[in-house]
Amino acid sequence: MDYREPIAELRRAARIVMTTHVKPDADALGSIAALRRWLVGLGHTVEVIVPSPPASKYSFLDPDGVVKVAGRDVSLGRVVPPDLVCVIDTCTWLQLAGMAPLVGRSGAPVLVIDHHLTHDALADWRLVDADAPATAVLVHRLLVEAGAAIDGPTATYLFAGLAADTDWFRLPNTGADTLRLAAELVEAGADPPMVYEKMNLSDELPKLQLLGRAIGTIRPALGGRAMVMRLTRGLFRELGTDVGDTENLINECMKVRGTEVGVMLVEADGDTVRLSLRSRPPVDVLKVAERFGGGGHRRAAGAKLNGTLDRAEEQVLAVVAEVLAEAEEM
Repeated sequence: MDYREPIAELRRAARIVMTTHVKPDADALGSIAALRRWLVGLGHTVEVIVPSPPASKYSFLDPDGVVKVAGRDVSLGRVVPPDLVCVIDTCTWLQLAGMAPLVGRSGAPVLVIDHHLTHDALADWRLVDADAPATAVLVHRLLVEAGAAIDGPTATYLFAGLAADTDWFRLPNTGADTLRLAAELVEAGADPPMVYEKMNLSDELPKLQLLGRAIGTIRPALGGRAMVMRLTRGLFRELGTDVGDTENLINECMKVRGTEVGVMLVEADGDTVRLSLRSRPPVDVLKVAERFGGGGHRRAAGAKLNGTLDRAEEQVLAVVAEVLAEAEEM
């Protein structure tokens, strides 16, 4: 992968706006923080505008409080067109809800840095590697190629992204290179205990209560090959939580012995149902997500459907059954 042109564009652009997907996670925010630190050091002006509020536990990835939420903290229609828009950890319009005035209509060229398989034609330059376990890996490569210093804060930001998207080095995307990079980042000053404390031991009580109630909704489907979790708007209201608090809840479905596919259905605004999927090899849940206009990875994907929870579950399980049958033939 050739990093020279993206690095040249980043050096050229005096004013850059960076954004990412809805429900920004540690990989997105850590990658942005690391890249921004280098760019600010070069004397560039860098704004960070995201489509939805990050969880409070990620505040350590925004120590200067620069992350702004579109529509809440800033009006995209009033943003001065930058020299470059940098989209991190996604390349789909579905995940950039409401960001079209910046990404598509500002007139600024767009650079995408991402590790997902699904992508739309929204970029002038793309650094995309679907084999990378995290976007933080690509940002690290870019910084190294650019001759940037990987100091303690930068290493911590990148380590957070790497740890999050490998589920603390437990997922199949964790290879020897992943562990070598983790060690390199620790040697550069990353603080794994602090990162773990911030990301895994700092939830508010309502979110933990949501976890308990969510687990209580899990039930088997397709002869036990799939586990389904359903979360309603009423449950969010009762607990004082929201859709943003559902991060990683889908993983609970995969803890049931024999489960090949985990399905989480979440009632969102209007008649929208958010779908999250997980699977074990060789089952490819990206095929399921793409049937509903979504995307992601082969083992972790998502989409949005319109209608009721019951209807969404019926539609999704029908496609999951097809994908399971395909996997049996492999």
